Amino acid sequence: MAVTYQPRTEVYKFHPLVVFTAVLAAFLVQVFLPPTSFFLLFDLPFLMVIYFAFSRRNPSMGLVLGLVVGVTQDLLSHNPVGLYGMAKTLVGYAASSLSARIDTDRPIPRLLLIFGFLHFHQIVYASIERLLLGQTAELVSLRVLEAALVNALVGVLIFSLLDRFRRTT
Repeated sequence: MAVTYQPRTEVYKFHPLVVFTAVLAAFLVQVFLPPTSFFLLFDLPFLMVIYFAFSRRNPSMGLVLGLVVGVTQDLLSHNPVGLYGMAKTLVGYAASSLSARIDTDRPIPRLLLIFGFLHFHQIVYASIERLLLGQTAELVSLRVLEAALVNALVGVLIFSLLDRFRRTT
């Protein structure tokens, strides 16, 4: 009799107030960061979508959270409404779907996945911008690599802080 090992992936719940407060705090910090070249690399709402998608492991929840956060970010920026909405919706869905198969509770997988998902977000965003608006956008550049690295490092730190508020189902 062959025994196969399947890693158990925990699904975590959060009080709705925790999710709302974390996303609101991400938007507030993002708005009040000084507009220097270094702070423009951060995408804190993106990190909230990734974290809650990883934790819940529910594709529909990741999709809805990505949509709400993305459209809110569009409304607060000078972009046409829908660019961030579509990109973050796909990221939320993909992150929650992938987290059901991969253990995303450790720092190294989190770092690598955030790095990869930021590139995925940029590719989706730039593709939508090119196809729908006819504008040119950077798919891969040194600036995107810097943003991916900074967000991955900051994301691992923020995720470890947010882990204190989760409960197992």
